[in-house]
Amino acid sequence: MKELINTLEQTMSSFEIAKLTGKRHADVMRDIRILNKGYVNLHLPKIALMFKITELPNGAKRNDPYFELTKMQTFDLLTGYNTELRIKVNRRWAELEALTQIKMPKSLNVYGMEALPYVEWLLLHNYSVTSGQYHARIRKHPQHFYKASTGKWYINKAFAEQLLTIRQGMQALKEVKGLPQVHQVTLFEVLAEVSGEPPRANNQSKQ
Repeated sequence: MKELINTLEQTMSSFEIAKLTGKRHADVMRDIRILNKGYVNLHLPKIALMFKITELPNGAKRNDPYFELTKMQTFDLLTGYNTELRIKVNRRWAELEALTQIKMPKSLNVYGMEALPYVEWLLLHNYSVTSGQYHARIRKHPQHFYKASTGKWYINKAFAEQLLTIRQGMQALKEVKGLPQVHQVTLFEVLAEVSGEPPRANNQSKQ
C-alpha cells in the first residue's frame, strides 16, 4: 500500500468546541468575540468570522456564523473554562495534530486478505481514537479485525472502505432537500370556508 502523509494545518471550529464542551454554540461564539477584543488590544490577528451555508427545504439558504481556531487560539479560549472541558478539547487536539504527521505503515496480508493499521486508518479519516467506538467496532465486528503479535490492531480493508461509504451516504442524506410542508386542508375547513364560519375542532366536546 502506498504510504500517505497528511501535512494539512489543523484548526478547530467553534461548532466542535461547543460539542466537546457541552456549551451552547452561541455562548462559545460570545466567548470568542470577547477573546477577539483582547487580540485587538494586543495588536494580534483576530479570529476570522466564517459562515456555514445550509440549503433549506424551501430552496432558501441559511448562513450560520462560526469561527475556525488554531491550537493557540483554542488554548487562549479555554483559559476561562473548567479543567474537565479543557481536557476534552486537549485530547481532541492531540488527535488533530496526529493527522499532520501520520505515516501510514504497510498493510498486512491476513490469510490472503489485505488489512490496514487500525489506528492510522482512523486518524487519516478523521475518526476518534479516544472514544468508545474504537473498541466497540472490534467487539461488534470481530471478523473484520486482526490483532498482530505486536498487539497492534488491523482492520479489513474492504470493511474499512464500506464504513467510509456508509459515512459519506449519511452525510449526503443530511443534505437532501425535504418536501415542501404544505398545509393539508381538512373537510371541516372546506365546509367552514363555504359557510363562512370558523372551523370546528375534531375533538370538540359536547355541550
